[in-house]
Parts: sequence; structure tokens; C-alpha cells
Amino acid sequence: MNYRRMGRTGLKVSEISLGTWINFGGKIDEDAAFAVLDAALDQGINLFDTADVYERGKAEEVLGRWLKGRDRSKLVIATKGRSKMADDPNGQGAHRKRIKDACDASLKRLGTDYIDLYQIHWPDPETPLEETMGILNDLVRQGKVLYIGCSNFSAEMIAEASGIADRRNWERFTCLQPPYNMFRRDIEGSQLPRCAKEGMGIIAYSPLAQGLLTDKYLGGEVPEGSRAESNENLAKQLEKRLPIIRKLGDMAQSKGIKLSQLALAWILSHPEMTSCIVGATKPEQVAENAAASEVTLSPEEREQIEAILSEEEK
Repeated sequence: MNYRRMGRTGLKVSEISLGTWINFGGKIDEDAAFAVLDAALDQGINLFDTADVYERGKAEEVLGRWLKGRDRSKLVIATKGRSKMADDPNGQGAHRKRIKDACDASLKRLGTDYIDLYQIHWPDPETPLEETMGILNDLVRQGKVLYIGCSNFSAEMIAEASGIADRRNWERFTCLQPPYNMFRRDIEGSQLPRCAKEGMGIIAYSPLAQGLLTDKYLGGEVPEGSRAESNENLAKQLEKRLPIIRKLGDMAQSKGIKLSQLALAWILSHPEMTSCIVGATKPEQVAENAAASEVTLSPEEREQIEAILSEEEK
């Protein structure tokens, strides 16, 4: 496993990180989740990503129970707040009360004294960004949080947040967590250059396009139990993009790797990227994805990938 600094900070995180969305506290039982987490640790993964809203707190609880007995100093725990967790008027949002309560609740569920990376999950148009940055700064000053970040923010919002932090001498965002993969590249013209300018790392989620960029769909059929089986939109994307997926699969095979490893290595070939968040239900999936950290793409191979991906635009 290779490691990269998170933006301009000194913190180093694994190029492949483990996410808990859908699987932990939901799709798989706790024993299976622990096996996945153990496998991640064995593979050198040190960044574990979750959120309060994942399975209504259950994902954090599972991760928290696994943390007991582990060397906390060697792990980077990232979670997020802002989403709706209660039906009362202040049960969601990025305002001072909600974020303070959300952070305290996450700390309790995780069973830890501090959160390494605390992120605002989504922008909150009803709350001034200065109010959000203020409570995040307070959480760092109180020792509850070490680093702060944002997820799904626009380049304009990132610039605004940096300006507020600089004027008030507050903590700055250290990273952005956006969706990014071979089929979703809208951040390249906006968030990527903005994060580079602000010295922020980028932790990509959905790097395998919800499983489309894996070997499971190369046959053209939808396997039983796969996401595409219950997701009509994903099934339509598969039908539309299957020729491109197969060409990428052929390229991966000629290189002696899996399609998923090619897709992850392509993301990591961008110097702005810090880590890719992958999900897993089995230890072997973790090992397969972690191996992508050792895959290097030559300039010629990157050009070949761009040529294949450009066919979608024709």
C-alpha cells in the first residue's frame, strides 16, 4: 500500500480507503463487517470512512465496536454530519447546533475521544457558510476533531470557505470528498483545480461507478444480488456503456489486472487525488482493490484509456 499526504497537511492516508456505506449495519452482518475491516488493516489501509446517516448511525456503531482493542493511533477515522438524523426542526443541517450535536453523537457511536477527519456531508443553503466554519473551528479547538473537510461542495463554495477561514484565522478545509470515476468527471474543470489552489486533498467516492467498473458485468448480464439488479438507472447505464466497459476490461486483462484495479489506478494517476473510497462485503474484495495502489499506468496507457472513454461522447 502506498500513502499520500492529505492536501498540504502532514497527515498520510492510504491510497485506497474503506467505506462503510450500505454494507455496514445493513447489507452484511457484524462478523462479516469485522472480517472486511480486518482485511483492510492487513492490506495497509489506514483510512476508514463513514457518516452518521449511514444506516441511521449503525455503520458508525459497527466501526466503533471494531475499534475497541485496536491501536487507535494508527487509524484515520473519517465521518460526516449534516444529513437528517431526527424529525425535529433542527434534526438536520450545517448550523451550529446541528453540527455540534452530530459530532458528539458520532463520537459516542464510534467510541472514540476524537475524529481524525470530520466532514460536512452536503452543502446547507439555509445556513451561512461562516456559521458552519465557525462551529467546525470550535470542534478542532476543543480537541474533538483534528481535521475538517467537505463533501459534494462546489468550487465556488470551497473558495468561499477558504476566504472565511483566512479572514477569521480559523481552520481551513483540508480535503474534498466528491464522486469521481471514469464515467463521472465533472470535477476536473472546477473542483480539482480549486482544491489544488487551496492545498486540499481529494478523496473520491464511487470510484468504481457503483460496480460498473468491475469484472462482474463484463458478460453483459446482471448478476443476482448486484446493485444493477435492483437499480433501474444503473441497469440502463450498464446497457449504454457495456461496449466501453468491455474495452476497458480487455485493456485490464492485457495488463494482467482486474478492471476495478485499472479504474482505481486511473484515478490515482491524477496527482491531485489523495485516496479512493471502496466498499466491500468480503475480505477478498478488499485485497483486490488494495492491490490497485501498486498499479502504475504509463502515459501511453492513460492516452489509451482516454481514447476509449471518448467514444461515449460520439
